[in-house]
Amino acid sequence: MEYIMEKCKADVTICGNDYVLSGDKSEDKIKEIAKYVDDELRHTSKMLNSNPNYRSAVLTAINLAEKLMDNSDLLLKLQTENHQLDNDVKHYISLWEDAKLQVSDLKDKMTTASDMNVQESEKYKALETKCSELESAYFDLQMENTNLKNEIRNLQKFRGENE
Repeated sequence: MEYIMEKCKADVTICGNDYVLSGDKSEDKIKEIAKYVDDELRHTSKMLNSNPNYRSAVLTAINLAEKLMDNSDLLLKLQTENHQLDNDVKHYISLWEDAKLQVSDLKDKMTTASDMNVQESEKYKALETKCSELESAYFDLQMENTNLKNEIRNLQKFRGENE
């Protein structure tokens, strides 16, 4: 569907001459533009020390064209910078997302390591308990062995006396 923009008209005065201008802009905007052109023409005429004429109109047009081109160049530069900034933002968002994933991964690994540490600590405690039990059993066996050796000596003495 095609939209037809209604043309606005505005009565303006540029360098003492009255004009009826029409355009796609609002009446206020058309008047603002006309005032800008009037100011530029008056400025150029003042610099030329003459009344507004064809020569001042041409110089004003050249000055306005230069401003337009400078602004176009600036716009292009700003658009390029904006595009680069958009790319930078995307890059930094990507880095941020990667960092968040790495942090999450490291947290998972820490949790796993902590769980393994708890399990290993429990195994270590169980081994310490088993080691203590074995040391106690070893001590008991040594005592029993010593008692048996003494008993054997006593029996050998007793045999030696009875023979």
